Amino acid sequence: MSPYQTKAAPHWLKSYLFNGYRRISGELFFFGIPIALGYGVYTWAKRYDEWQNSKAGHLALGGDHE
Repeated sequence: MSPYQTKAAPHWLKSYLFNGYRRISGELFFFGIPIALGYGVYTWAKRYDEWQNSKAGHLALGGDHE
């Protein structure tokens, strides 16, 4: 076995962590913004649905409660 191959193996985890962090942080703009936007829409829709199905929501939208 070549001495160059044996020297590369002990540092694979360290180099993977630093290189992986560098590569993921470079792509954060491309997948972070759509995820944040999607989560924002999801939370807004969930809150709006809860309000719409409440008594206050029914009264505000013109529903009739007898």
